[in-house]
Amino acid sequence: LDDDGRIAAVGSISELEGDPERMHGAMMPGLINGHSHAFQFALRGRAERFGLVQGSFWSWRDAMYDLVDSLDADRCHELSLASFNEMIDHGVTSVGEFHYVRHDDAQDHRLDDAVMVAAEDAGIRMVKLVTCYQTGDIGKPLEGAQARFDTVSVDEYLRRLDTIQSRLDGHLQTVGMVAHSVRAVSIEDIVRLHRVSVERGLPFHIHVEEVLEEIESCQASHGCTPMRLLLDHGVVTPNVVAIHCTHSQPEDMRDYVAAGGQVCLCPITEGNLGDGIADIPVMRECGASLAVGTDLNSRTDLLEELRWLEYVQRVARQKRGVIVDADGDNGRELLRIGTEGGARALGLDAGRIEAGALADLVLFDHEHDSLAAASEDELAAALIFGASGSVISRVIVDGVDT
Repeated sequence: LDDDGRIAAVGSISELEGDPERMHGAMMPGLINGHSHAFQFALRGRAERFGLVQGSFWSWRDAMYDLVDSLDADRCHELSLASFNEMIDHGVTSVGEFHYVRHDDAQDHRLDDAVMVAAEDAGIRMVKLVTCYQTGDIGKPLEGAQARFDTVSVDEYLRRLDTIQSRLDGHLQTVGMVAHSVRAVSIEDIVRLHRVSVERGLPFHIHVEEVLEEIESCQASHGCTPMRLLLDHGVVTPNVVAIHCTHSQPEDMRDYVAAGGQVCLCPITEGNLGDGIADIPVMRECGASLAVGTDLNSRTDLLEELRWLEYVQRVARQKRGVIVDADGDNGRELLRIGTEGGARALGLDAGRIEAGALADLVLFDHEHDSLAAASEDELAAALIFGASGSVISRVIVDGVDT
């Protein structure tokens, strides 16, 4: 490793000059969490009682709004720090923090600041995905707890983006741009925000087609699906990452990927909320770049997230090995999604072990009881399908132990 937090050289100890530190265990790139709402860590167990009425995304959202009403800056910092610390324990070295709760009673964005401080305290690399949120649904005003999400206007959003960017070091903490969804931002403002993201070379994230009601609302207002709306308005370029795509139409997805768009899936959250199952075979067929995220953080173990990514497809399609590389290897391909795919989604020079890449690394005990029977060729699959974050022995972010 060099002094700038990057990998200087890769090879055997005998090939490297000087006396490098010897790292014991198997090494892999740090896992990259493409989509997190850190404060939702507090919802664990809070929205799991249903009585005589079955729950849905919308009943869960009511519980989330109750949490939003209770947040102040100190509580937001506490929850975010706990969430980030647990991610690190599970081998996550970078997180895309899609944060949209800003205002406390003073309307001074202290909750934004609390998340940034929490990431710094935890030692995790963070891309602060600064979120624009203006409407409760298409053409409808914000209501209740949503008032704390309000970014007022694109001009105000951009001023806040500049303020946040000026406070970050530009290395361990950087920014990306977000339009929360077509429900929460008008298409005209999404077009403008996207244009600025391209001009500034920043990633641009947006929730897309997580639930059917979102699609129905867009159809009623615009006569097309949310993804088609983005395509028709030119809001798809290689820096764009659509979160979820649970109900995306195959023809929309093919055009979206052809235009350069990426996808971030959150299978544990999508399972927890009963959202549905994304059509990963179509995404794979058209060459989509995939990443994963922990979203509501009911779990922060990305190895488990990757396991769910494959297992949900197996259950839905009664087929094994849905997500494989050119050699048919399931484990290696899933690991690439959790590292290289996440890095691409967040615009990070990470997710791989090679000279020049960021020195975000994870060591794990390949002789751990849960992995001891696996050969070297089987190790990636054994790690994802047979282990958990408990095998992680050391996490290095920017060349420094966390």
